[in-house]
Amino acid sequence: MAVCVCVCLPLNRILKVAQTFGKSNVTFAMSDIHDFEQDLIELNIMADPKQPTVVGRDETNTTFVMSDDFS
Repeated sequence: MAVCVCVCLPLNRILKVAQTFGKSNVTFAMSDIHDFEQDLIELNIMADPKQPTVVGRDETNTTFVMSDDFS
């Protein structure tokens, strides 16, 4: 299963998490919250620019939103 995870975090934190997935079928992307603002609105996600926002989608376009704190 391929999952794309969009995260608003510093790059070093994304790389740390991404390395734990090895050669799995997971793709990580990082962007400014404003780059995906329209997507977040369409998904009814209220993102705080000061907090990480983690959203994943699978190959069927099912959306998964991380509700726990990202540490």
